[in-house]
Amino acid sequence: MARQAADVDLFSGGRLRLGVGIGWNPVEYEALGQEYRTRGARQEEQIELLRRLFTEPVVDFSGRFDRVDRAALVPKPMGSIPIWLGGSGEKAFDRAARLADGFIFFGGGVDHAIDAWQRMRDQVGGLGRSVANFGGEYVALSGRDRGELAREVEAWRHAGGTHVTVVTMGLGLDSVDDHIDFVASVSDLLSLQ
Repeated sequence: MARQAADVDLFSGGRLRLGVGIGWNPVEYEALGQEYRTRGARQEEQIELLRRLFTEPVVDFSGRFDRVDRAALVPKPMGSIPIWLGGSGEKAFDRAARLADGFIFFGGGVDHAIDAWQRMRDQVGGLGRSVANFGGEYVALSGRDRGELAREVEAWRHAGGTHVTVVTMGLGLDSVDDHIDFVASVSDLLSLQ
């Protein structure tokens, strides 16, 4: 995965933000012969390993879950790829405040996301990390109502959010062009505000 992320970063001119999740389904962990209850600790270890692979010439790593012997990514990504986390619980917020470059908020609507974003920013600042360099993405699940989507995006922007995803799945759009046109129409509404 580190190699794939480095390649996407290089192909995109350094624009990759890597979203890393722990999952919610114990069956996935069982299928891999891993313990579901240790998934958060595994993620923390793998974030450390990823950052080292992205930046160091050769990596020797021995952790609780993984062992890597003299690994290298050649070519390296353009820089250390930003790693963003998501989730909804305090453990996810704590992990992101300590280790991530940003957080992805989904579910519960924009008002819930804004409250959680403020708590996240307080945690990041409380750890002595730069709040200005920590990103926040809101995943808008509002559906077809473009006006409501524009209102949510504007509220998120006003709250200091840095990124937005407009979900177009399940809207009955029939082609890639329809999805692009939908997002463009939301963008047009925002530019009028």
